[in-house]
Amino acid sequence: MDAKTETPGAAEKLLDNPGLSVERLPMLTLIFDRLATACAEGMRPYSPAILTCFVNSIATDHVWDALDAYDGSIAAILYSPELDARVLVGLDRRCIFALMEVLLGGDGQQQPYDDDRNFSTLETRVAQTVFEIAAEALHSAFGPIIATKFTLERVETRMDFTVMGRRNVLAVVAKILIQAMDIGGQMFVVIPQPALTPIRQQLSRDLSSDGSASDPRWRAMMRQGVQKTEVKAVAVLDEQSLTLGDISAWRVGDLLPLKASAVTKTRLDCKNQPLFWCELGQAKGHYTLKVADRVDVEEMPLAQFLELAGAAEKADA
Repeated sequence: MDAKTETPGAAEKLLDNPGLSVERLPMLTLIFDRLATACAEGMRPYSPAILTCFVNSIATDHVWDALDAYDGSIAAILYSPELDARVLVGLDRRCIFALMEVLLGGDGQQQPYDDDRNFSTLETRVAQTVFEIAAEALHSAFGPIIATKFTLERVETRMDFTVMGRRNVLAVVAKILIQAMDIGGQMFVVIPQPALTPIRQQLSRDLSSDGSASDPRWRAMMRQGVQKTEVKAVAVLDEQSLTLGDISAWRVGDLLPLKASAVTKTRLDCKNQPLFWCELGQAKGHYTLKVADRVDVEEMPLAQFLELAGAAEKADA
């Protein structure tokens, strides 16, 4: 009788899915880090104060146990057709009231209002805006793994746990802290395990052993940002060493003789760094520069190199 009694329990344990191990899925950490960064960037235009988001923890838990800890929060149900799953993103009460304090111009000197009451229409609308930002952030964060969109289905002030599946369904739960002016709260993201199982192999990639792995979208954004940087280029026709007395003796109308001639190459500098040798010319009444060659610093005469280095130090000082 004892053996028969124990057999079903043993079988249940053997068939029970132990769930995903976060430690064996390093890409999950990267995804949630990207999510936090994108949420901070997305909410920045709405906040007069500096707002930060960072991942506090990532763990696995049963869906209902995880959500039970956030009773009284506000949450959104996001649907991913590619994963064929629903993801829950929520904000606890402290986070909602802190956001209202910051967005409405509070100085953070007083603790944000906190009371056990229903959320107002304005608070619900602010939360929905955050959820829309989070949905787009999730789309971006999952980009290197799978091209998927997250559609906001509805906002719940009384969370219906059944939408996330059975009570004992395992899920990955990420807690993200949102702070501004020393006040804030917590965003929580609940992703059921069945949604991640099909992409488990991609999530298990170890970027530390893959030197070529990178985020193409981030790389493109960095390249575009660098290319849009404004810099000043200066054409140097001639340089002379003068004393302060020589310069103070100059008067309006004085002629300053230059060593340069019609065949002398003009050096083009940027941020006191020599870049190109150019030929000076004219076209349609304007002076022109024709790039002739790159400046090879290694082959530059030592005296000229030291002179340029000294000029750069003086300019920086």
